[in-house]
Amino acid sequence: MLQNRNIKLFVSLAVLCAATVFVLVFGFRTASEIDKQLFKVADQAEVSEVQFTSAKDTLRLKYDGAKWLVNGKEADRQLIKVFFATILQAEPKRKVAPSLVDSLQKLNAAVKITLKKDGEQLKEYFVVGNPAQSETYFYFEGGDWYVVTIPGYRVYVASIFELTENDWREKRIFNFNWQNFKSLRASFPGQAAEDFTITAQKQYISIDGMEADTTKLLGYLDAVLQMPSDKILSGEETTEYDSLFNVAPSVTISIFDIANREWRLSVFATASAQKLVLAKLNNEAILLNAKAAAVLLRGRTYFKPKK
Repeated sequence: MLQNRNIKLFVSLAVLCAATVFVLVFGFRTASEIDKQLFKVADQAEVSEVQFTSAKDTLRLKYDGAKWLVNGKEADRQLIKVFFATILQAEPKRKVAPSLVDSLQKLNAAVKITLKKDGEQLKEYFVVGNPAQSETYFYFEGGDWYVVTIPGYRVYVASIFELTENDWREKRIFNFNWQNFKSLRASFPGQAAEDFTITAQKQYISIDGMEADTTKLLGYLDAVLQMPSDKILSGEETTEYDSLFNVAPSVTISIFDIANREWRLSVFATASAQKLVLAKLNNEAILLNAKAAAVLLRGRTYFKPKK
């Protein structure tokens, strides 16, 4: 009896070992069938154009040989880096169940991504995020859907593919080389005594008609010329602030470069729970961080040297 029992235990052990080997070999083989390079291009440095096509609109990022443009306007360099890092690291993790695919298709939220090199298509696929913004799915037209992740990170991969044109745009307000700076004129409606003009002559920068604290002057210019907008408003968003635009601005700052091109920034009022300031750059509405924008309200008195 004991011998029979031992034989049965040996057989059971052999079956369990065989089952374990089967799972290890064939289980991992199934997982490895998902090609991690499926949605990647051979060399992303060759990509010179990216097109995003959705039910809402079409955006085109294009490299002009010196910088990236979004629909013909300069794009945010940091976002460009994030985008290419995303498509380099994002990998398909598993296939999506057909039942979930059906429900996601009804959202009509897919964004078609077309990667090109000098007009030639390198790869084209679709990106969809779930409503909870917790998972991202990639698929080729007519093909299987895959859950896509960036290994080692818990991020909503689809977010970079859902940006609007204004999100993609360069956020620096006065986006030009410091060496091209010619002059800055600040005007304070109702406070003409605070108006001032900063002029650059060779290597010397001064405020017309007064002796100025050099440290304050250079600090002011650096803060203004490097200042980013918090958000560029769309036409529809701008209408929400129409009443604030109907009053005189707190200050208007005009900057000129050596080619005599003008950038005009008018600062109006505080909005959004005192954290943001409404402004217009030329004729385009923007929002500024209130703390950063405080420097724009400094008038002539601020620059007088302490005695």
